[in-house]
Amino acid sequence: MKGVILHGGQGTRLRPLTHTGPKQLISIAGKPISQWALEKLINIGIREIAIILGENNPTKVIEYYGDGSKFDVNITYYYQGKARGIAEAVYRVRDFTKDDEFVVILGDNVILDDLDIMTKTDCDASILLAKVPKPQQFGVAVLDGDRVTRLVEKPKEYISDYALVGVYMFNSEIYNCIESLKPSARGELEITEAIQLLIDRGKTVRHSIINGWWKDTGNPEDLLEANMKLLDKYSEESNNGDVVGSTILGRVFIGKNSRIENSRVIGPAYIGNDVSISNSLIGAYSSIGDHTAIKDSQVSYSLVLENCTLIGVSLSDSIIGRSTLLERSDREKGSSRFILGENTRILMR
Repeated sequence: MKGVILHGGQGTRLRPLTHTGPKQLISIAGKPISQWALEKLINIGIREIAIILGENNPTKVIEYYGDGSKFDVNITYYYQGKARGIAEAVYRVRDFTKDDEFVVILGDNVILDDLDIMTKTDCDASILLAKVPKPQQFGVAVLDGDRVTRLVEKPKEYISDYALVGVYMFNSEIYNCIESLKPSARGELEITEAIQLLIDRGKTVRHSIINGWWKDTGNPEDLLEANMKLLDKYSEESNNGDVVGSTILGRVFIGKNSRIENSRVIGPAYIGNDVSISNSLIGAYSSIGDHTAIKDSQVSYSLVLENCTLIGVSLSDSIIGRSTLLERSDREKGSSRFILGENTRILMR
């Protein structure tokens, strides 16, 4: 079995964080979003993986993942460019998958459940579903026992409350269906229509239902919630740096060459490599990226990405983009909320 990670899209709802790179490379709980997807594939034994690139600085994706050897996998890249639909992206890997079954996962989805629940071999396709309170916002599936009988994208009237969560398993039959598709009203080849063609042609489409948490990390609030959930489940207590005159409470990961001095860190939390924290409070559900310096500050329930400097600030529910300098000149107390892109400089008076 092979794996396919979709790494496209513009990430418009996450701007300015995505002005200089794809949203799937934003780190949450210490790893890029798409690496969490990659590890889900690895955990079910997949070692041959294709990454389908979009048009938002795809070189950054290749620079990070390389040939896959650092993850003990083999990675092949395919360039989709402008988004033309999930089905069109999947069709690009037909020479890669050949006659093998393969799992497709959206690189911006975070799923806590393991994917072994859907690797069924007695079907032509298998989809992952979750029960949702507002099915009109999703593609939904109508079920008959363990078979899927109908798929509808964003139904206006209630037909089912089981939504597709962006993980699919296919065999080569899906390519014949994609070849028969015409672009939808939004100009894309829809994967729901391709799967419906499988059903209409008498092929077997099965499903699995996840009961745990999942999220399409499409906006800042989703990123913060995903960071919280991942820290809750996967954070570990590990100190690879120096802790001087400080209090560490709960599960806190501290990376290599990091120094925490005269500070308090409350877990679950993630502190990256080469981080300097002094005279500060880092609250629960915070992730601090590599090469970041925090001084005389309070940070809680926030994402601070790589190479940032925070001096004299109090933040909560915030996302601070890479290489940002945020400094309060008069050290006034009070909490602020920010969504800041890369290379930002702010002096608060």
